[in-house]
Amino acid sequence: MSTSSRVIRAMRCGTLFGILFVADVAPAQPPGKSDQEILQPVMACRVRTGESNSAYQLFGTVTPSRTTTIGYSLPGRLKTLHAKRGDRLAAGDAVADLQTDVIQIEIAAAKAELRLVEHQLAELQAGSRAEDIAEAEARMEAAGAIARRSASQLSRMSKLVQSKAASVEELDVATAEADSSRQLLQAATIAHARLVSGPRVEQVAQAQARVDLQREQVRLLEDRLKKHTLIAPFDGYVTAEYTEAGAWITAGDPVVDLIELDTVRVEVAVPAAQVVFLRPGQTIHVEFDARPGELLLGQLERIVPAADTRSRTFPVLVRIKNRIDDGIPMLMSGMVVRMDLPIGPEAEQTFVPTDAIVLDGVRQSVFVVDVGRASSAGGQSQAAVVRKVPVKLGVAQGDWIAITGEVDADAIVVTRGNERLAAGQSVEVTVGDG
Repeated sequence: MSTSSRVIRAMRCGTLFGILFVADVAPAQPPGKSDQEILQPVMACRVRTGESNSAYQLFGTVTPSRTTTIGYSLPGRLKTLHAKRGDRLAAGDAVADLQTDVIQIEIAAAKAELRLVEHQLAELQAGSRAEDIAEAEARMEAAGAIARRSASQLSRMSKLVQSKAASVEELDVATAEADSSRQLLQAATIAHARLVSGPRVEQVAQAQARVDLQREQVRLLEDRLKKHTLIAPFDGYVTAEYTEAGAWITAGDPVVDLIELDTVRVEVAVPAAQVVFLRPGQTIHVEFDARPGELLLGQLERIVPAADTRSRTFPVLVRIKNRIDDGIPMLMSGMVVRMDLPIGPEAEQTFVPTDAIVLDGVRQSVFVVDVGRASSAGGQSQAAVVRKVPVKLGVAQGDWIAITGEVDADAIVVTRGNERLAAGQSVEVTVGDG
């Protein structure tokens, strides 16, 4: 591609009046042109006019998007209070700690009991030792030998009794010894078989259940230990403290209040005659006296369908993305702001893309392109001069916003590159036809 080629890209000027296609590249420097003569490239868009509801200005109150009171779910003595009133916390930051000496001892004892039942389970799962089986086998063989000897003695005694050489009492003794030997042999045989078979499945299952129970006990105590440290559930600011280090805390006692201001809600009371024109999702322009040069846009979040019985107004909630500078929020809870609600009479208004608004800290302006004050550079790009025009903002509609000021209905305003411009500066501008 040659140095004189242009790259054309699409720029969305807004959703209110259509799409404009513009270029976003600097023109090639003609041969022999000095650095001082290079024109700054900018992108521009034609303003649009149309019928729209005019602004109906009402005052609203800033409220946090979330408010919570943080407290403990278990009793204990407060060891440390980390968060103080006015502190900014991030989600997961420690708010306070309870003393943990007792719970640490309980956890150590529970873990020791867990090791005990785990070893008992391992012993059952390993089965009988070879030495135990060998011992049982030896006892069984000894019992067998005694049983055979007793049986032999009983047989001889029976013959002696028949020949009148022994008494009946001696035969009874021999019979009892033979029966006892047989029972001992049977017991030794059963014991040997039990060792060879190993522990019963039910015994292993019972031992496993004891291990599982003790593990859950350890988990329960560790969970209680975690609850000894109070954690911030979201990013926010501490607005109240209810206790101090050393105090005894009972379950449910509050410790601090926390509010979220990264995003805020503005509540405004709208009369019934105008609230019917509002819809959730509309873009709302917000003005803040302490920051007159800011461009604040919110989104209508909810319309509460219950009027105040005294004023007959309906609460309308507008959600605004707040700005945090060095930990200090621009919009704080309780502040009063003005809102330009699109509920006034219909009138013809001039709209520009929000990207065209230039903020200088005290007011809003737009750079208007005077194409006729410089020569054309050919193609889609032209050399032009820009002038800075102060404007007052009105109702917002999507990415466009109504303005009042010395801006003609067919004016061209800079939408990109305007943050580096100065009044009277020459630029290379590319404008969409709209």
